[in-house]
Amino acid sequence: MAGKRIHHPRGGKEMGSNLRKSLALSCLVAILPAAAACSSANSNKPAESSASPKAVESAKPGGSAKPADSANAADPAAKFDPPITVTTVRGSAPELFFPGETMDKNAIYDAYERDLGVKLKNNWVVDNKEYFSKLKISIASNDLPDFFKVSAADLSQLVESDMVMDLTEAYQKYATDKTKKMLTADGGKQMKSATFNGKLMAIPQTNSPFNAAEFVWLRKDWLKEMNLPEPKTMQDLLKISEAFATRDSGGKGKMIGLGMDKDVLKKPVGFMNSYHAYPGQWLKDSSGKLAYGSIQPEVKTALKQLQDLYKAGQLDPEIAVNDNAKLMEQVANNRVGLMFGAFWYSAAMQDAVVKDKKVTQDWGVYTIPSIDSQPSMSQVSAGIDTFYVINKKAKNPEAVFKLLNQWVGVLTGGLPKDGEPRAVYSFGKELKDTGKEVWAVNPFTVLLQDLYIQGGEHIAKAVQTNDPSAIEWSGDLKNRYEQVKKFNAGDTTFWLQSKIAGEGGSFAKMYDYFKQNRYHFDEFYGAATPTMVERNELLKTKEEELFTKIIIGSVSIDEFDKFVAEWKKLGGDKITEEVNAWYSKMK
Repeated sequence: MAGKRIHHPRGGKEMGSNLRKSLALSCLVAILPAAAACSSANSNKPAESSASPKAVESAKPGGSAKPADSANAADPAAKFDPPITVTTVRGSAPELFFPGETMDKNAIYDAYERDLGVKLKNNWVVDNKEYFSKLKISIASNDLPDFFKVSAADLSQLVESDMVMDLTEAYQKYATDKTKKMLTADGGKQMKSATFNGKLMAIPQTNSPFNAAEFVWLRKDWLKEMNLPEPKTMQDLLKISEAFATRDSGGKGKMIGLGMDKDVLKKPVGFMNSYHAYPGQWLKDSSGKLAYGSIQPEVKTALKQLQDLYKAGQLDPEIAVNDNAKLMEQVANNRVGLMFGAFWYSAAMQDAVVKDKKVTQDWGVYTIPSIDSQPSMSQVSAGIDTFYVINKKAKNPEAVFKLLNQWVGVLTGGLPKDGEPRAVYSFGKELKDTGKEVWAVNPFTVLLQDLYIQGGEHIAKAVQTNDPSAIEWSGDLKNRYEQVKKFNAGDTTFWLQSKIAGEGGSFAKMYDYFKQNRYHFDEFYGAATPTMVERNELLKTKEEELFTKIIIGSVSIDEFDKFVAEWKKLGGDKITEEVNAWYSKMK
């Protein structure tokens, strides 16, 4: 289905440069119905169509049972008859709606009443920007609807105040197997973020933790030219960096062994992961408690190696001031052939690589190698920003789970045909894609965690066999499949997609990480602690400044030990204490 580019309202984590931020917003999300996946910096469109869903069979109009008691009400196939009313509160935006519709009256709300017998009533609706401020007032006055979306900080307050329902039993009883499978595709880590003292107190608005993983992007044509092996160890990669730094640039400037920009310099995650260092993460120490990753000795080792590379002339001498646009200019001028980057990094490189509709460089994607015999891990986070809770006073919690089950059926179903009643949940009353983000009108939206891992497992095979049946359910994956085929047929517009979804691309490597259990999760995924709120910005700034200074050699590597001591005194010890207090409750 040819769709318009749709951006999910919740983007990925901060990426550093403006380019990374803009790409993260469209790429680092788990794709839902009518959400495009990723576009290049020059408006190339690697994936514009979208997965629009098949509703669960039980929810087809006219096909549901009439529950006569509470046991029937728990049946996902049952429709409330007569309908019941369930209240919520909403943030809104005018562009979501067709003429004549509002958040209070629209085709999607009507569909839930039609298919489930659940009337949705908004106690209030405000602009999206004002939602959490308005919600705090409702929490303070204890004037809350049956279910609603909350921030991580508000969730902690509501749990401590005993204002929301323990969902442990309700989840087991009312959530469908499909819902449970989708919500735990990451091994249950994001669901655990909603658990307090062993009790499930909310449903996290799940997203993909895996999309933040980094990879090695490497010029394969240079490897062949210089008779270098593909990197299997970090030592191999360091030799490649040294060799690339000696190539002849043809008068276009000094060659760069390892390409980075000023934002990566502040936290070179991919490089550090090769040394089993995890900057910015909280990890278990030898005693089983949580410790801050950026102050561990492995980080010092990685920083020393980067400092050595800089001194040897293998990094850009202007790295501390050059942004990603400058790095891409260096790529275009054949001065860089090795970088670390996320799955979408070929989108940033498209203009540098494809010139006059011809592919001028041969790039490969590799998993991060290890400095020793232990497999490298790529750091990701299961941290969730928003959750859905049910008011402790709600009379029909099963109705809220029916809304959730319906959405999951929509999200994981096959592509609907225009005009089918189930298309309403994706496209609104038009029952077809018009470019509007009407899916956001749904009151309970969770997102796929492993969509691109599935893409890594299936898309390349589908291209080889001309059989996309394994990905027909997802418009995003199907569109990437079609674009890879177009590239293979000669359309260089989709070079970037071939490096993402094609054979040996970043999706395939993402799947390799998954199969080999090589994702390193941040062990802290709660709301910011009080001292974090007060001191984190200062500590983060000092950390980034130190990393930059050490790498470019303006200070000795021994400054790292002084930083660790200062970090602890300036609030780090207190934050560590608070993080471990949280951790003890989450076990």
